[in-house]
Amino acid sequence: MSRRILVTGGLGFIGLQLCKQLLINDSHTDLTIIDNLSSTRLNYSELEGRARILIADMRTFDEHESRFDDIYHLASPVGSLGILEKNGYIATDITDLANKAAALATASGAQLLYLSSSEVYGRDGQHAESKELIVPAKRGARMEYSLGKLTAEHILFNLAMEERFNVRVVRPFNVAGQWQSAQLGFVIPKFFEAAISGAPLSIYGNGKQRRSFCHVSDLANGVIAVQNDAPADQVYNVGNPNNVTTIEQLAHTIRDQCGSNSLIQYVDPYKLHGSRFIEAFDKIPDITKLTSYSDWRPQLNLAKTLHVIHSFYTEQQLGNAASPTNTTKHMKDPVLA
Repeated sequence: MSRRILVTGGLGFIGLQLCKQLLINDSHTDLTIIDNLSSTRLNYSELEGRARILIADMRTFDEHESRFDDIYHLASPVGSLGILEKNGYIATDITDLANKAAALATASGAQLLYLSSSEVYGRDGQHAESKELIVPAKRGARMEYSLGKLTAEHILFNLAMEERFNVRVVRPFNVAGQWQSAQLGFVIPKFFEAAISGAPLSIYGNGKQRRSFCHVSDLANGVIAVQNDAPADQVYNVGNPNNVTTIEQLAHTIRDQCGSNSLIQYVDPYKLHGSRFIEAFDKIPDITKLTSYSDWRPQLNLAKTLHVIHSFYTEQQLGNAASPTNTTKHMKDPVLA
């Protein structure tokens, strides 16, 4: 019997890829998607007729209306720039949505997977799930986002004990891929769009920040592996530790790949975005825990990831880009993505 699955935030950049992969894995999956389209708008027409799609805030969903075997909770504020407009309300949104996800899981007795964030680690370096977390002495939207995500993890683990549903937490690291939004602050689409248009590639600070990018298809498969293969009531990193680069190196690589003459400039992000902005720390995942429980391994190295994204932009220019149509836009109220 096919599983009944709910994906919250299922029409965003990560959510859409996850939903497509769930249907690839089992075309008979009884899939429900809820998303209010408030941060990223993509063409989801290929899912129509294959899933029940609800355009609404998940907090309005009646937990007694449907029953589910699995819930993937992705609904959240998103993007280093996307969260700025919700400064002061970011954590409230995150925890309210987490409480609603717990109510849905309780009503169904469903297995709940929560997409948290690598931001919760709060420090530079390679991060294992067993590492103690720190709270940096900083203030701004990113800190509120990080603490909101961490608080939601604790809320869900505590409610899972009380209400007797299973929960798994995924901390994703630096996801990248086609259809990602530059307007929400993601660096790879920002650099590609600048290089292709001949605009300067703006590097925040000195560009020595290290990132380890994971293609969205690898992330989606990793999330599914956590839900299907890994023990419940634990935290799992999902990312690609082999794709480490500095932001400066990334800018040069993308500019060269595009054959662009764009300038590379170093800018102060606080002058651009104000005091609410905080630059991220170095983030590299240790994925030993998940790989010890499953056969999942990230497949796309950084060169392949950038090649796929560059091909996407080339196809867009030629008008041949595959669905979803690029209708990504920055919204003032980014709640689900």
